[in-house]
Amino acid sequence: MRLPEFEVLRRASPPQNDVARFLSPSVLFLFLLFTACQPAAPAAGSREVVDDLGRTIQVPARIERVVTLAPNLTEIVFAAGGGDRLVGADQFSDYPPEALRLPRVGGMQPDIERVVALRPDVVLASTEGNQPAVAPSLAAAGVPLFVVRTDRLDEIPLSLSRIGELLGTGHGETAASTLRDQIARQMRRRAKQPRILFAIWADPIYAAGGETFAGDLIALTGARNAVESKGWPQYPQESLIANPPDIVLYPKNAVTRNAVEKLFAARPGILRQIDIVAVDDNRFTRPGPRVAEAAAELNGIVDRWSSRN
Repeated sequence: MRLPEFEVLRRASPPQNDVARFLSPSVLFLFLLFTACQPAAPAAGSREVVDDLGRTIQVPARIERVVTLAPNLTEIVFAAGGGDRLVGADQFSDYPPEALRLPRVGGMQPDIERVVALRPDVVLASTEGNQPAVAPSLAAAGVPLFVVRTDRLDEIPLSLSRIGELLGTGHGETAASTLRDQIARQMRRRAKQPRILFAIWADPIYAAGGETFAGDLIALTGARNAVESKGWPQYPQESLIANPPDIVLYPKNAVTRNAVEKLFAARPGILRQIDIVAVDDNRFTRPGPRVAEAAAELNGIVDRWSSRN
């Protein structure tokens, strides 16, 4: 979700086109990754690795300096044992606390000059949420770009293993195994399954659909997703009113409860039948090592609903 990076929505209410760009991968970005970053013959002291887009790139035999362009990737690097290799991060990287001390290289549109000035051995980017100019600009500067996919829940532990292997920390697979176990412990089978809408934005409504890590979290906890579409679509308010969910989740730092309640203004009485719950933005919108905590929190929310229904 990166959850394409939700932090953009947190800072300001963007034009709809900006939200759409944030919510889906850029075809142009992928095209430029494949055309501008074709591998050359391995240099002395380097090795070839394959990123999550299937591109072969050259990196130093030992990677000492890393820059991340998404906060979930910063968390993943720390969790995989590579926090001491980080020399820069995007402006939204705020966890763990050590990340706050890292030099900043911008947000959705990173400052390439700042990135290059940090002399990274590799830059880590998400498959979603990056501007098209990033790939060719880094390629022109001779900086390797390794793209990481964390769109689905099961890809998050895999990213820990992959980044641990890339950086040679010796801890990535252990962290991945631990996270898989933590996620598995949150799996539930429920006789009565509430319909959940996770609204990441309220005006207009954008929500977590199928084939997303947030949608996977809903299924993991034995609930049903109120959104039948895939990805992070705009959700019709008419559908919300006509077939209201049992539970509405919203990120507490980006959306207000009042904004959620206003969505039901046409049927104010229906609010008595809906649980509206604020959740932690970062745990629920960053596909990173804290997703098991999000699953545990969601199970608690569903358990409380089940006890009353």
